[in-house]
Order: sequence, then C-alpha cells, then structure tokens
Amino acid sequence: MNKYNTNTEAAIDSINKILKDSGFQGFGIHAKEGLKNVYEVIREDGSIAENISEGERNFIAFLYFYHQVRGSMSSEGLNKKIVVIDDPAASMDSTALFCVSAIVREMINVCRNNTEYLDLNITGDYIKQLFILTHNVYFHREVTYQQVRCYNCTSFYMIRKNDNLFTIKLCKRQSKEIPTAEDNYNPVQNSYAALWNELRDIQSTIPALNVMRRILEYYFLQLCGYEGNDLREIILEKPENRNKFIKQVESEKPDITDYQPASFLLAYINNPNGISDGLNYVEDCENVDAYKRVFQIIFEALGQNQHYKMMTGKRIKS
Repeated sequence: MNKYNTNTEAAIDSINKILKDSGFQGFGIHAKEGLKNVYEVIREDGSIAENISEGERNFIAFLYFYHQVRGSMSSEGLNKKIVVIDDPAASMDSTALFCVSAIVREMINVCRNNTEYLDLNITGDYIKQLFILTHNVYFHREVTYQQVRCYNCTSFYMIRKNDNLFTIKLCKRQSKEIPTAEDNYNPVQNSYAALWNELRDIQSTIPALNVMRRILEYYFLQLCGYEGNDLREIILEKPENRNKFIKQVESEKPDITDYQPASFLLAYINNPNGISDGLNYVEDCENVDAYKRVFQIIFEALGQNQHYKMMTGKRIKS
C-alpha cells in the first residue's frame, strides 16, 4: 500500500476477504508482477477487470484507503494520523454501505481511544483526529447512532451553502441534566428519533403523553411484536414488574403514585381515540415529569433500559 505498510500480502488477503464476504465474488485484487506497490483488479479467470461499476470501484478504493490507514499503525512517525473521509458511500449498494459503515465505526473507536479506552476489541490509538463528511443520511445514521452521547470527543457540524458562501454550524444545545453544560445533538434524525428529541423538551402533559404513546406503539408493538393488551398485562400484572410501580410502605397503604399514570398511559396504547377521549381524563395538576419517570420505568420493566439510555443520549457503562 505504501512503503510503511509492513505486511502487503496480509493487506491484499484482508481486502479480498472483505470483498468476498460482501458479495463481490467475481473479482479481487492482486499485486502486479514486476512493479512494487502496484495492484490490479483481476477476474476469476485471471483477466483484468475493466468494466466494474462505479460503486465497486468506490468500495475497492475505500478498502485500499482503510488498509493504508491501518498499514502504518505500528510505524514510528506515522502513527499519529488525521484522517478525512469524504462521502464514501457514493453509488454503493446496501451491502457495501453496511460494510463501509462498520469499518468507519471501527475507525471512530480507534480515534476515541485517545480519549478513553472503552472497547478492548478495538485496539490502537493511531488515529488522532477523524473528520467524516457526507450528505447520505443513511450512511450518517449508520456511523453516528452511538456517538451523540460522547460529548467529550465527538462534535456534529452542519455545513450549508447559500449564494456560494459556506457556513458551518456547531450542533450543540443546553444540557437537560446539567443546565450549565452543553450537549451534542444530531442534526439528521429519522421520525422515531425525532419523537425522542421532541419528548426531551416537552413540558405540557397532553403533548408529552401523545409522544410517549407513539414511541411505545412504534417500538414495542411494531418492532418488538407485543400486542397492546399483552403489554399492559406484562408490565402491570406480573409481580416482578408490578413492584416497580407500587411501593410498599410499612404500616401504611401501598404507594401507587407511579402505578396510576402507568396504567393510564398503557390503556391508550393502540387506541384509535388517542390519549384523551374526553371521558376518562381530566388534565389538572398532573406533573409531566412524573409521566416521564413512569415512561422510563416501562422500558426498564421490559428489559429495554439500554435502548432508553441510547435514545435519550445517556452514557451506557460497559
């Protein structure tokens, strides 16, 4: 790959393995005989692969780039890299895009190792700074879904062009947990992530309940496959879960402060009439924070606390 790459054959074998595992089985790369550090794309019959698609060329070029970055990871003088990745997903199919995204996430973790060592499976800290630029929202989501909560080492920027002038905006906002601090926010969201973002700032009860209901329906009914009635029974009737909402107080009646809002919220899951049908609910002095607390306990009761923390941007301890 370059003169600092200490194991060229291993790099070629690795690229060919990735190509094969990604479904590109009609060709591979080979060192060109008689020329150092020159490579050819060869068909299975040994002929030069001249008519490969743009997506295939981009995929091979990205794998070549990736192994150049890795190739000198142990070489003195080139182990402190600033890496720039500019929209690598152009013209790639979903399989290649998935593979590229996984490799980029690995490179992100290598860069993060300079700040904190969290993943023992990703070794090295040879990437000191990493810039990723893209206008592909699917690629963006694939490489950023775990990064928004890493405030100490990750920043999001939005680049706009108006009248041939570029502006760069740092995507940050006031922290909900620490008012004197600032958090990252991801400027590219799907509709489900947007609901969590909306819930973060809602302070009125009825709008918050509607957002919670939509989140619970989408995640637990559509993605996890629960039925609405079953969900309520599992959360509120199973003894191990029921105890999360009803606190036993010595010599007094059980405290059902959390049980009542949970029962109300779950009663309207998959209900076409919405949160308020005008008969069973009166918005008086209900505290929206109480509903948000119960909302979190619902995820905990179903063993989905990690998903809750990811969607709210909270750090997940290893």
